[in-house]
Amino acid sequence: MKPYLLLLISILLVPGLCARSRGSDFLQSLLVPGLSQVRSGRNYGYAMMASEVGIISTMFYLSTERQLKTQEYYEYALKFAHIEPGTYSDQYYRDLSRFNSSGFEAGGYNAMIRQQAIQLYPNDPIQQQLYIDENIYPDDYAWNWDSVEHRGAYSKIRIKTQDLRDYGTLAVGVLIVNHLISGVDVLRSHSETKRSQVWLDIKDRHPMLMLNYKW
Repeated sequence: MKPYLLLLISILLVPGLCARSRGSDFLQSLLVPGLSQVRSGRNYGYAMMASEVGIISTMFYLSTERQLKTQEYYEYALKFAHIEPGTYSDQYYRDLSRFNSSGFEAGGYNAMIRQQAIQLYPNDPIQQQLYIDENIYPDDYAWNWDSVEHRGAYSKIRIKTQDLRDYGTLAVGVLIVNHLISGVDVLRSHSETKRSQVWLDIKDRHPMLMLNYKW
């Protein structure tokens, strides 16, 4: 955090010590959206700055809420699925929401693994056992939900947590877009022929912000 603050302070102080140029204005506005616009007397730069503060505040809020929800479903699983205290992977928590237990009884995760082993290696009990040994959850990862209702409630908490993660990812994208738009605006303001362009495109089903500038 400290190196970032030092960099930000340097960005704010250097323009006052050096002659302004298109490159320095672009760098300032790219790193601190709206800064160059405000210094140039374009009041909409304040809106860019306000947007930056709002987006970052939203990111912190979403991150905090996600951590709280993560702790909530962990403690819920401790109480109602009877998992051992510890640190687990996201895949483990996902399996908790899909199976009533980790055991070999009906509805258990290990029972599903045994069925897969039989399907993958019919008439080969040795390979079946190897597959089972490699993929089942051992006793120290065991769980057993008190009821299907408890597992459903746990799944709802998990869904809310995943939604917060998705919103956080979206907020990061909006933050990047705000920086790029601010930088592009500076390039356009320095160009008499408006040689800079910014547009949205789709590649492999993912939205992309495209930037084109002819130097």
